[in-house]
Amino acid sequence: MSADAEPRPLRERGNLARRSASWTIAHSAETGAEPAGAQSIQRALVLLNLVAVLARDRPDGVSLSELTRVSERPKASVRRVLVALVGAGYVEQDPETSRYRLGLQAAVLGELASQGADRLGAVSTDSLIRLSDVSSDTAFLTVRHGSYAVCARRQEGPGPIRNYALAVGDRHPLGVGAGSLALLSALPDDEIADVLSATAAARTRYPRFDDETLHRLVRRSRTAGYALNDGLFIAGSWAVGVVVRDADDRPVAALSVATIAERLGRQRREELVEVLRREAETMHAALTRRTQP
Repeated sequence: MSADAEPRPLRERGNLARRSASWTIAHSAETGAEPAGAQSIQRALVLLNLVAVLARDRPDGVSLSELTRVSERPKASVRRVLVALVGAGYVEQDPETSRYRLGLQAAVLGELASQGADRLGAVSTDSLIRLSDVSSDTAFLTVRHGSYAVCARRQEGPGPIRNYALAVGDRHPLGVGAGSLALLSALPDDEIADVLSATAAARTRYPRFDDETLHRLVRRSRTAGYALNDGLFIAGSWAVGVVVRDADDRPVAALSVATIAERLGRQRREELVEVLRREAETMHAALTRRTQP
């Protein structure tokens, strides 16, 4: 079905899944996570990450006023940190527009990371392509980072619906979203309690994800064997996810497929879950092989 032939209500529901990058809490740090005396370093790293996320879809960069608003830091403080980041090459400022975007040194670090540290991204490429082709929807790789989940890869499908509820670089508390919920559900109960405690302050931005709700979602996910985001994060945006384990059987990532409610009925959901499980096993096998001599 072409986008023009698609029923109008379906297309409108798909558009509901769009959202601004500034709505993510990618710039937020866990309260108390930084050691004493390292606050300035933490603020610089948070601002660097924020520049990356906000300028992600804006080739002309992001303004100082928006960085100030989203970071909730004093304008003078944000400017000082930006000057330091520009001087080090991690951020560049357009001389004509005064807007900011990632600099050459950030690109160099990204290239170095892709050669070694991004083992999950490297082994996920083929799986994401197959998932997006089979589903005709958007496939995601979500990676655990402490008590949070980060969207590391996104692969668009050939179908008419584009789900923009999650973009590369978005960072949310574990449990928010299908892949993130799959990761949380795979943790032991005592670790889940630690995660909920660590993200309590951040989750005030997510009023529908209180402790009681997350415990209920974890129980449902464990019973079903997969995680379902049935529009709880963003109305109209539905997704299913399964956990990916490393060579030591630790839950380190998740694969998910996101679409809209009308395209995720029970039968299709079960079919997608089977494909997700197969690709998760493929990734697990590839990660295991990489640890062998």
